[in-house]
Amino acid sequence: MQQLNRYVFTILTTGFLYLTQSSHAQVIPDSLINKLSHSINDSTRIRTLLDIGQMMEATATETSIAYYRQALLSSQKINNKHLELSAANNIGIALIESNKLDSALVFFEAAIRVAGALHDSLRMARITGNIGNVYIHRHDRAKAIAYYIKGISILEKCDDQIALPAFYSNISDLFSEQNEYTKSIEYGNKSFTLAEKTGDDYTAVNALLNLVITYSRLGQYEKQFSLLKQSLPLAKKNGDIEQIATVYHNLGAYYFQRQEYRASLDNYLLAHSYVKQLNNQYHLCTSYTDLALVYLRSGEDNTALKYILMAEKLANQVGARANLKEIFQTRAEIEQKAGHYQNASRYLSKRIEISDSLFKSETSEKVAEVEAKYQDEKKQEEILHLEKDKKIQALSIKQKSTLNYVLTGSVVVLLILGFLVYRNFGHRQRLARQQGELQQQLIRELEKDKQLVAVDSLLKGQEDERSRLAKDLHDGLGGLLSGVKFSLSNMKDNLILTPDNMAVFERSLDMIDTSIRELRRVAHNMMPEMLTQFRLDEALREYCHKINTAKILTVKYQSLGMAERVDKSIEIIIYRIVQELLNNTLKHAGATETFVQLIREGARLNIVVEDNGRGFAVDNVDNNKGAGLGNVRSRVEYLKGQLDIHSEPGKGTLVNIEFKI
Repeated sequence: MQQLNRYVFTILTTGFLYLTQSSHAQVIPDSLINKLSHSINDSTRIRTLLDIGQMMEATATETSIAYYRQALLSSQKINNKHLELSAANNIGIALIESNKLDSALVFFEAAIRVAGALHDSLRMARITGNIGNVYIHRHDRAKAIAYYIKGISILEKCDDQIALPAFYSNISDLFSEQNEYTKSIEYGNKSFTLAEKTGDDYTAVNALLNLVITYSRLGQYEKQFSLLKQSLPLAKKNGDIEQIATVYHNLGAYYFQRQEYRASLDNYLLAHSYVKQLNNQYHLCTSYTDLALVYLRSGEDNTALKYILMAEKLANQVGARANLKEIFQTRAEIEQKAGHYQNASRYLSKRIEISDSLFKSETSEKVAEVEAKYQDEKKQEEILHLEKDKKIQALSIKQKSTLNYVLTGSVVVLLILGFLVYRNFGHRQRLARQQGELQQQLIRELEKDKQLVAVDSLLKGQEDERSRLAKDLHDGLGGLLSGVKFSLSNMKDNLILTPDNMAVFERSLDMIDTSIRELRRVAHNMMPEMLTQFRLDEALREYCHKINTAKILTVKYQSLGMAERVDKSIEIIIYRIVQELLNNTLKHAGATETFVQLIREGARLNIVVEDNGRGFAVDNVDNNKGAGLGNVRSRVEYLKGQLDIHSEPGKGTLVNIEFKI
């Protein structure tokens, strides 16, 4: 099997990620075993190792990596750059499947260097595409697009029509995720046309599936369905299990978004039957999640719970690639529907927390993989010099054995003394550092206490002043305006006015009525009557209702565990926080919908405010000179809580606040 030009591309579908050109066989044919055992030269043996590794890659990835590493070391030993390039590239591909993305980059970059030394533009372009695949898995679309465009530029100059359709297909999906649908459709059509021209049905199906996602995001569902019907017979003709599973999965998603849950379930089950044949934990985890959600929508809650539990179990094995956010969201809905509100709250909290940590690999695993690569490179050098080193060591032992024993003993004594001195010195330094850190921490805590006292005084002063102004406005100026209106109303009955003067008089009375209503609104905002007379829950619900009545913004309000009142001063601060966040949404977000949620669980209170507005760069929050978020942050710090802001331009904003009461 020819290994020199092997490369890999991804298909990004609804929840599925597959690698092309991979076999599903698990048993190594006897012919390859015999060929490996009776190889007439090193080059033949290395090519056989690469063939075996490729056959094992889809179903026994770690085993395939072991064969590839043997091939890499052997090719470096005989200085065969072509085989070294193939081995390094194949290791990178297998490491993507194992979700060891940093290590995959190390091997692809090594392969790029070898391809550059060989002046092999075609393979350099294809490996560049594989680096783009790594960044797809790391959800860094900008870098992935940059590498694909670089690879396309090289291939178009070389006029390589074999690899170009796969590049076009992948970049089509990336532009779709960037909401650049015109470019996505352009590259998708180029991929399909070129794949048809070269007779590459496999890549043609990939192109159709990526176009399916683009038209789905555009809301053109009939076009989406037409492309799925076109791709299904092609996928079955290819006989590729992953592609067939992907088509049925997308059909399930199509019917799900149309709320035709019976048809959706049938297609998801067909997809699941093919996924089970792959024996791939990641795909099984995704399939279980989709089945749980469609069973939940179909009213089969027990079955939904069974599948989501299996998805959670597999997610622990899959690691960073698992869609934990979707799993926790679905589990929360199942628990809430069952009336288990405490569990629902816990999974909603986990869903929020996972937003910051999703798709991150374990650091120890990354370090181990990179270290293993360098250890393999050193091993070859050690083998080349092993016999020479042994001879030198043997000769040195015969000539200087007595001297070595004396020197060894002296070195041991010196090392022990040095270690004791170093440990004593280090211990003193640690004590000095700890004392300095304790003093600095004490100073910081004292300064923080002073700041909290100042903030406490400021907040109390603000609320007292608001209350005083509200009473003065309502009782003083409000009463005065009401008296003026009453006097003018009495004068109207005792005066003889012309019709024109009467109209002016009536308008004046209407203006006084408007002034009285506006005055009452201002006084209410400064110190809401609902918050004074009733609980925080009723006051916030009434405030959201007033915003909905104005029909400027739709606010959905939800609360759990808020039946018991908290301290009045804390209620006022929480009310001001939510009021400030909603005011920011009205002024700046350009949103149409906002979700406000209060969850109290024992002494812990969680506030979530989420909108579908234009969003913003969170890194620029500290540079914002506006007082809105600054007021929110100072109130949260006063309550000794934690403020988390999740936002991206064009993707809305989620503010999560948590503190103990």
